[in-house]
Amino acid sequence: MLGPHVMRQNTNMRQAIPPDERVAVAIMKLASSSSLRYVMNQFGMAACMVGLVTHEVCQLLNEIASNKMICLANLQQITDGFNKKGFPNCVEALGSTHIPMLCPAGRGRAFTNRKGYASVILQGMVNHWGCFMNIYSGRAGRAHDAHTFRNSPLTGLMAKGHYAPRVEETVICRVAVPTVTLADAAYPLKSWLTKPYGGNVTDRQKLVFNYCLSSYRMAVGYAFGRLKG
Repeated sequence: MLGPHVMRQNTNMRQAIPPDERVAVAIMKLASSSSLRYVMNQFGMAACMVGLVTHEVCQLLNEIASNKMICLANLQQITDGFNKKGFPNCVEALGSTHIPMLCPAGRGRAFTNRKGYASVILQGMVNHWGCFMNIYSGRAGRAHDAHTFRNSPLTGLMAKGHYAPRVEETVICRVAVPTVTLADAAYPLKSWLTKPYGGNVTDRQKLVFNYCLSSYRMAVGYAFGRLKG
């Protein structure tokens, strides 16, 4: 699929890197935490070329292959999965984490998060298995989760019915409830996004609803843990 897009012409100066080798370089770099120098030695090419080839293949995967290769799980399977864990009519869990980085010169205040180190924010939405369904990154670590959420494409995508159609409702205690996404208290409350009770809450609200929501939002935490691991 990618071959025609990564094909290069041979020149009098050197032979072009074959398409299958370009893809193999990118796969090896993406599949491990190996350095550019390690991959360079395996394929006999310059480190800068390894970086360029990996970036090129990643762009092509996003532009050409993602819609053909990445399929979201069956909606009913996801809602059934969350329901078995104790939270009905849920289709996703949403959260964010900080990815450490070297602070850009002169911008330490913007990128230093509340824990005191420089980072960018990664917002992720996962299903009940902890598989990522949507990601958004790049906001400076000092930004609030709600600010990151408002500026991400996710709100527009959800309004258009991506990831879960908003027409399916379940009657719970005689109330028609739409499918929802679980989030923590930092996020805004929306028709498709639910979060813990805030302010003065009863013991029942705190122990039942908030506890269940927080417990099954941990799918996001597990997904981030595996990613960082």
